[in-house]
Amino acid sequence: MRFKKVMAVAMAAVMSLCVFAAPASGLPVEAAPDWSTNWNDVRVYTANFSKSVPNVNIQTPQTTVKLYAGMTWEELENNIGVRLNVSDSECGVQAMNAFNMLAGSMRASVVKVLDMDMELYTKEGWTEDVVGMTSPIRVGITLPKGSDLTKDYAVISVKEGGGMEILGDLDPEPTTLTVDSSYFDTFAIIAAPAGTFNAYRVASPRALDQIWISTYAKDIVSTVSSESRGYQMYDIGTASDAATVRAAVGDQIVSLEVSASEPGPYSMGPLRYAAWGIGAKGISCYEIELKNGKRERVTQTNQKILVTMTIPFNFPAYADYAVAVLNADGTVSIMKDMDINDSTITIATDQFRSYAIMWAPKGAFALLP
Repeated sequence: MRFKKVMAVAMAAVMSLCVFAAPASGLPVEAAPDWSTNWNDVRVYTANFSKSVPNVNIQTPQTTVKLYAGMTWEELENNIGVRLNVSDSECGVQAMNAFNMLAGSMRASVVKVLDMDMELYTKEGWTEDVVGMTSPIRVGITLPKGSDLTKDYAVISVKEGGGMEILGDLDPEPTTLTVDSSYFDTFAIIAAPAGTFNAYRVASPRALDQIWISTYAKDIVSTVSSESRGYQMYDIGTASDAATVRAAVGDQIVSLEVSASEPGPYSMGPLRYAAWGIGAKGISCYEIELKNGKRERVTQTNQKILVTMTIPFNFPAYADYAVAVLNADGTVSIMKDMDINDSTITIATDQFRSYAIMWAPKGAFALLP
């Protein structure tokens, strides 16, 4: 489990008081029904080791939690699960000072501090920590025995990098505390007079969504001969009819190939710069080659054709995808995914050179042309 050596940064964040969640009003209070599927036999669950908090539960549907945890297509196929480990925290003096300072700024007091460690696991055990969810999930906590039920309760959550945010209670039941959070590191339960945390009762609109896991398409029907030699990319093809592709190339015989490739620095620099500039969180580089009947490479066609690729198998299964292609003049064109299949990406292009397939959280590429 990750442990808490970041509290000096947290103290600075607390002192700046730039740690509060945006106020909101109007709260759904019903817990999500159990819509989880039997997509695989490794599940999402909570392991509660706290001696003072009777119960902690994840209310977001299981498949949604897996996708919000950023699981890749490969991890889903390998039957990976998600587990939230809860234990009484031994966070140290600096951490407690930070929590007390932030709570005190709202005339609140710290009731309990919990380690909240989200991790991916297999049947054999732990695999890796989930640093941050791609979208908030809903977690319910039963308050410690003897808690003053006339008070208002909230959570101070430690974010990635040591910042903090306040999460208000989303349910009307006085004995429980329900929050939507993307970060699972340390939760400090705090109490204050009724109404103190009303402005921080911020419900995520997608925390209770049921999102189904699609089937990964490993084969693509192509109108011309095609082959993938790219690590983690299963297949490639073109959806434009064969006559259109041949006319675009100027040859009667055409083949399409993709291979994993790490471009040189003069190519990689522009591709990375373009990807990070639009909010990409990860990229994978490929060389896409279009060849004529003489096996000569055609780097530019006289009209655009539709090219479909499988999403790299090590990319998150719940994400936005786009493609950056290096043009002949050294500029980079960004192309948005044109198809609705979760595991493939389709673009219309006349360039066949170095490509960077990229991903970002859902919605990040929504404004791309």
